[in-house]
Amino acid sequence: MKPEPGHDQVAALRDYVQAVAGMLGVEPGACWSEHSSPSTAYIALAATSRCHPGRLLMAQWSSDAGWCLALEPEGAEAPVVVAQWPRPLSPDPVVVARRVRQVLRATAMPTSDQRIG
Repeated sequence: MKPEPGHDQVAALRDYVQAVAGMLGVEPGACWSEHSSPSTAYIALAATSRCHPGRLLMAQWSSDAGWCLALEPEGAEAPVVVAQWPRPLSPDPVVVARRVRQVLRATAMPTSDQRIG
């Protein structure tokens, strides 16, 4: 049986996002990706912002805007972006993880089960 068209791109995006998540100490079950136009990805982080107590943070990616660190939305609100890295659009997972960890160290209150170092 032949794989569906786009299967390789779907798998590559999933592997990329899971590589970033793994470097941040996040399990694959706490991230997702969708190969579309634009393609998007999400990684749930176990950290809250000092500026927004009680609000969890997330890493978000889109094929047209790159990576950002944002507050998890509440209800129908749009995510509040804490930091953004639009270029390059798809840097190496090591680079993404380093950027996220730098901002987390400066702005986040990690929970006891989060590895950001």
